[in-house]
Amino acid sequence: MGNHSILNSKASDITASDSWVALITAELPDGLCAHEIHLSEFLHKTERLDVILPLKDVLAPTGILKETLDIIANHSSRLGLWADTATTTEQLDLLLSQLSASSEATDTDTKSASKPPNSAQPSLSALSKIDLIVLYTPLFADGRNFSLAKHLRLQGYEGEIRVAGAFGRDQITYLLRSGVDSFIIANEFMVDDIANAFKVLPSAYSGNDASQLPMFRVKESV
Repeated sequence: MGNHSILNSKASDITASDSWVALITAELPDGLCAHEIHLSEFLHKTERLDVILPLKDVLAPTGILKETLDIIANHSSRLGLWADTATTTEQLDLLLSQLSASSEATDTDTKSASKPPNSAQPSLSALSKIDLIVLYTPLFADGRNFSLAKHLRLQGYEGEIRVAGAFGRDQITYLLRSGVDSFIIANEFMVDDIANAFKVLPSAYSGNDASQLPMFRVKESV
């Protein structure tokens, strides 16, 4: 995949310590992850890996993924998902509801046993916990990643949110304020330029440094 760098929310380069690998599918975009792996290779690994799967395929698994989703989960140390900006907030809500249902089922087995099976829903055991969600932006002018990240945070998602694809230094402040934790940079020559944006780029709403601003504000009830 060439040279990819990953920066955390403090502009520190965490590429060397990042353990996530993306499962190769026909729709996997370039620049989404620093490492990729084929399903056959993944299933033959003796160690458990941190694997990233496509969100839309997990929500409605078909083909090989439908048959292997539980196996992938059992072979993984951690599970992550990736989504592009065509993803809707309704799809994110479905994911979060499945995570919540899985958590409840783990706590109380009788709750899950009383619910009728639904083949259209993903396996609850496979969706017990999602530690990472990668939002991929195919076009620089596409700002839907801000809304998707903010929506995840406002709905209570506490895992890591990472952005990949086409974004620039001028967007770093707003991505941080939306709840983004890390950034994957496909162009090695842009790493220093984007890293500098964490320190010097002011918010358009005030003169405060971005690091002093909250990720987002929730309107207080009156």
